[in-house]
Amino acid sequence: MNTINFLRKAKRIVLFGILGVLAVLSSLLNDAFNGDIYPYESVDRTVGLETFERAQGVTTDGSAWFFSGKTSLVKVAFDNETVLAINKKAIPEEFKEKFGSAHIGGISYANGYVYAPIEDSKVWKNPIVALFDGETLEYTGKYILLPGKGSDSAYALTRGVPWVTCDPQNGCFYVGECKDTKELYAFDLNTFEYLRTIPMQSAVDKIQGGELWNGAFYAATNDATRAVYRIDLENGAVTKYFDRIMYQPKWIDNFGGEGEDLTVLPMPDGTVFHALNLGALFIDSNLRHYKPIVSSVVS
Repeated sequence: MNTINFLRKAKRIVLFGILGVLAVLSSLLNDAFNGDIYPYESVDRTVGLETFERAQGVTTDGSAWFFSGKTSLVKVAFDNETVLAINKKAIPEEFKEKFGSAHIGGISYANGYVYAPIEDSKVWKNPIVALFDGETLEYTGKYILLPGKGSDSAYALTRGVPWVTCDPQNGCFYVGECKDTKELYAFDLNTFEYLRTIPMQSAVDKIQGGELWNGAFYAATNDATRAVYRIDLENGAVTKYFDRIMYQPKWIDNFGGEGEDLTVLPMPDGTVFHALNLGALFIDSNLRHYKPIVSSVVS
């Protein structure tokens, strides 16, 4: 028995040692490709298996963070350690059987619910937005099936539903295409009724999520510089707000990390934007905290 326990302990030590080395290497790769970017104030880092639960989306109810993984949801205190609720198998079995659902994207919070975009990854015929209880993270039974690939709808999502952003003040949520996004589609928060299309003055590529602040949509992307863009919801004007990493050649595209979702919450340290990214080796995720840019140029 002592030998078995010793071997188990040795395996854990070796595993943690390997994870530690990979985490350091991932951090070095991330930092090496940051370049001259808009600086963040601080970062909450997760390393190891928990990374998979904090790898797709982030949002907040003002008192905690919510993260999405490929198939999971987790609610975490602001200390980035205390888990308040978790749903490791958040995609309902009925979705898997009926729609082939396999992937959760960038999430958003409103009125006690986490709005989660769920798609049949790489098929893109059945994009869904489902509601989960903000306390327990259990599926509420409420969802909308949006028009997907092959639909002749004017607001069809042809590459899944990679993100959703709630706008409680105006009683709606927004979705849009993943690549080369040229317009946003608004739906009623409660009835799921289609409301309107918002044309954008210029396209934004690879939107992974975002939130509203002062009446504008701040979209986090996985483009070449993992940029955050400001989109005016009144006139569709698009402005690059800041870059998360410097540009790098395509053959090392993931070095510098993969840009994921973003949420907004004014904090005591002056930060407002909280952007999630995966590390270069996918064994760490980082929630970086940014202060807003003070500039009259952004419109």
